[in-house]
Amino acid sequence: MHKKKLLTLHEARRAIYIDFEGTAVDPPSLLGVLWFSDSGERFFKQLILEEVLWPTTIGKPSTEFGPCTKETWEGLEGLRRLSQEENRLIIAWSTHESSELAQRVDGLVGEWFSENVVNAIPIAKFWKKKAFPEVVFKKSTERWKMGKNSLDRFMDLVGYLVPKSFGPGNSASRIRAVREMLLKRGGNYSLLTPTVKGKWTKALLHNWHDCNGMREVMIRCAEKGEYDV
Repeated sequence: MHKKKLLTLHEARRAIYIDFEGTAVDPPSLLGVLWFSDSGERFFKQLILEEVLWPTTIGKPSTEFGPCTKETWEGLEGLRRLSQEENRLIIAWSTHESSELAQRVDGLVGEWFSENVVNAIPIAKFWKKKAFPEVVFKKSTERWKMGKNSLDRFMDLVGYLVPKSFGPGNSASRIRAVREMLLKRGGNYSLLTPTVKGKWTKALLHNWHDCNGMREVMIRCAEKGEYDV
């Protein structure tokens, strides 16, 4: 297990932020990966892990924020190398990402992800307790929320605004619609209806806002003092 360390503002700004998207009963379909260089250049990639969805990388290779490329689980070792070679933390919202990576990436690399991906939720909860002691999150009845501490609630606290079309709660159904039509249309992205293509775009942009919004939350948390992770 990696040693405890302090999350500093410098580390929060340099960290690699990751977020899976997919349906509840299937392996994750895509992984959003966001980081900034020390000179301030943004890097955002959306790695399509579900083979059925690979045709989307030909039909729609990018959004306005970054490229959309096909990837294998084994290829995610590059994420570990980036983290180690450039001394960057990998941060995700909850333990879902580390668990999936540990389960699906073979061998020592999977174990490394299990031990080194930082869960952002305890950091955010600690910050909220200090910065917004009057704010109490109640358990939601909406199934897509991760208990009381869903990312969208913390993004609201820091003033990170997400257009309603790209908000939470719809990604699974959008990905399912794209998957089903690709299977029906022989894997040809160009044969998808405009409506289904739009659903794919919205799923990608939701993923962007999750990654970028998480980064903004972590930077705000680090600005209020170091946190032992």
